[in-house]
Amino acid sequence: MPVRTLVVQACIGLAAAFGAAPAAAAETVLEAPPALPVQPGFDPLPDRPTLEEFLELVRWRSPALAAERTRIDAARADRITAGALPNPTVSGRHQPGRRGEPGERELAIEQPLPVFGQRGLRIRNAELGIGAAQAQVALGTADVQRDAAQAYVALQVAQARERRWREALADVEAAERIVAGQVEAGARSRYERTRVAVERAALSAQAEAMQAARAQAASRLAALAGAPGWQPQAEGMPRLPATPPPLGLLWADAQERLPAVRAARAEDAQARQRIELERREAWPVPVVGVGRLRDADGRHTVLGVSVTVPLFDRNEGPIARARAEADAQRLRRDAVVRAAEAELLRAADQFQRRRALADRYAQEALAPLPELRRMAQDAYTLGRGGILEFIDALQAVAERQTTYLDLLEDALQAELDLRAATGALGPQATLATP
Repeated sequence: MPVRTLVVQACIGLAAAFGAAPAAAAETVLEAPPALPVQPGFDPLPDRPTLEEFLELVRWRSPALAAERTRIDAARADRITAGALPNPTVSGRHQPGRRGEPGERELAIEQPLPVFGQRGLRIRNAELGIGAAQAQVALGTADVQRDAAQAYVALQVAQARERRWREALADVEAAERIVAGQVEAGARSRYERTRVAVERAALSAQAEAMQAARAQAASRLAALAGAPGWQPQAEGMPRLPATPPPLGLLWADAQERLPAVRAARAEDAQARQRIELERREAWPVPVVGVGRLRDADGRHTVLGVSVTVPLFDRNEGPIARARAEADAQRLRRDAVVRAAEAELLRAADQFQRRRALADRYAQEALAPLPELRRMAQDAYTLGRGGILEFIDALQAVAERQTTYLDLLEDALQAELDLRAATGALGPQATLATP
């Protein structure tokens, strides 16, 4: 085998052996989360997705999240760069001899050997970078899925609003038939028939407006899923959410699974490890050289070692910068944790207030409505009340139900804020359905 081939193989083997060994001894700071799958799970799109299905759909079909996931690819590319061995340097020299004397020819190869663990620490830092990138992608995914869940609730409530106004329209149409029969029998005036017809037209326009609002809410879901033209319907009816666990338990779980906290901790771990890397980069990298020399005395093998003496530049600037960045990242991590705790307290307080308000309104304002409607219809049918009282009763039923839906939407949105503040919003989140 040629000498040059042996030299190259020997240099690569030494570089691999000395460069990779310290990686195993590096302190484990953060376990990198597993890689995320890249294939969407819905084809074709469902007509009536549940909240869990829609969040999963957004997770894999959202163009914004697809772009966000390229961060992980970039971090993995940095891992490849960190693990690459230094390239050898090949040099040749030819010096012609005097007349009648042979010249000199020299062929040499030099290989840097990071024997002090620089390569292993670079690999470790790049692996922590992959974990930080995955944590950032998880944070972006949580933000997008929070918007998606809010849009889903808005569609669910918009469907309920349209249904309520359609029911109110059906009530007025039934009243119109009653009035028409009584007018034909001579028991009522044509004014009453005209008055109820006007009310029917107004309710019909309101129902059409609710239909347009529902279509707009559905388009919002399609945009989040990256599926223009899709007109989904939310599954189930909006229901008052259950009371959450105690605040202490919520915060204990939130610290471990909140994407913002996990991302801040991952970046803090990488920043702290970078200090050790910069310290190790101050150590010199020996360069081993092997060559073949041919001169007047024959052929010779030349061995040599060169090393940079860190006399003036000891990498103090990059080390100081790494320390400053680590301190800054530690402060940002603490700020993120405190902000997360404050957001959890705010979200829990708002949820409790809005849920209590919706519950109280349901008991005090919604409960009497069926009886009110029945009494107004009976009074009008028996001739004890006028058309205005009957129409006012039907309007009151529709308006009170719509007001309750507004309060219910506020409570559901507050519940989503609370779930997001605890890191529990995702494919496992559900809304109550009948």
